[in-house]
Amino acid sequence: MKWNNILITIFKELRGIVRDKKSFHKLLLYPAIIPAIILLFGFLFDYIDNSDYVVGINYKMSTEEASMTEEYDNISFSYYKDEALLKEAYDNKEINGYIIKEDNIYTIYTDYTTNSGQMVLSYVTTYLDSYNKMLGNSYLEENNIDADKVFNNIVIDSKSLAKEEGDSAFSIFFNLTITYVLMIVIMTAIVVATDATSGEKERGTLETILTFPVKSTEFVAGKYLATALLSSILGIVSYFLMIPSMYLGKRLFNSFDDMSLTINISSVLLIFFVIIISAFLIAGVCMALSGKAKTYKEAQSSLQFVSLFPLIPYFIKIMEVDNSLFNFIPIANCGMALGDIAMNQVNISSLFIILITTIIYTVIILIVISKQYKSEKTLFS
Repeated sequence: MKWNNILITIFKELRGIVRDKKSFHKLLLYPAIIPAIILLFGFLFDYIDNSDYVVGINYKMSTEEASMTEEYDNISFSYYKDEALLKEAYDNKEINGYIIKEDNIYTIYTDYTTNSGQMVLSYVTTYLDSYNKMLGNSYLEENNIDADKVFNNIVIDSKSLAKEEGDSAFSIFFNLTITYVLMIVIMTAIVVATDATSGEKERGTLETILTFPVKSTEFVAGKYLATALLSSILGIVSYFLMIPSMYLGKRLFNSFDDMSLTINISSVLLIFFVIIISAFLIAGVCMALSGKAKTYKEAQSSLQFVSLFPLIPYFIKIMEVDNSLFNFIPIANCGMALGDIAMNQVNISSLFIILITTIIYTVIILIVISKQYKSEKTLFS
């Protein structure tokens, strides 16, 4: 095997991607989406937190109740004399919901399927609970009963059992962003691998290339390494864009205030290593699957399911299930490793299993590719 021929093939594939403006612009767009997503979510979270909601009511508030509403900055109340006017105001979007009071029963009407409806329900429920407690305190004081002995017999406190860097509610969003980094590796590999294999077949250039003094193993190795190399680069670039975007979001948006993110050289290098070995595995999978396709479109369709693998660790985190068995699932286990490293929650034994199994899977897929591309059926079908 001549490395010069492999390098020439790598250069040819990379040059072909750059010359294909549509594919090249698509690849450049993948990492750029990460800052856009982070800043967009920051804006949306701040918008939700700072939004003002108007609630209609069919009763006149007492002086005490009206004074209590002043403690809530995000919600205001507007009086309407009957339910028909309340419904009309809601339909005209003048209010975000309304309360119908009958005796001591307060019924909240709003659309629970919308964000504004959920926020109105949350604010109104909290407000009414506070108002109810105030009425209870007033009754106890009127009857010379110590309210503390009724409501404050115990003191409730809470301590988070989350790990140091995982105690923020922001961690779910951070894990989703890390998941997208691995998805960029996959999407890049899909674009490059399909063009390098089924794309060559569809254009009819594969037969011409194989007439050159290049062995099929050198030819396939060059295409595989080009796919893995470009996937690794864009994955690392995506991570580099993610970190400053997170810190920029922390400076710009109040919703990022609880973000706890610590970056150190060892974790960065480990993340780079996981991205690279996952890129080599993914490149092999894409080369193997796209090699069986006859057209570019067919190859892309057959590879779409691969992009779903990084979502597995994200849902595992949310559902809080035992993830030890998932250490052996290819690609998905790399996503778990990236999330754990980024959040400083590394389990050494799990990480070792993930790295070893990924390397083993990569070796197996390379053996499959080497046999697959020796077949004329694969090369010329």
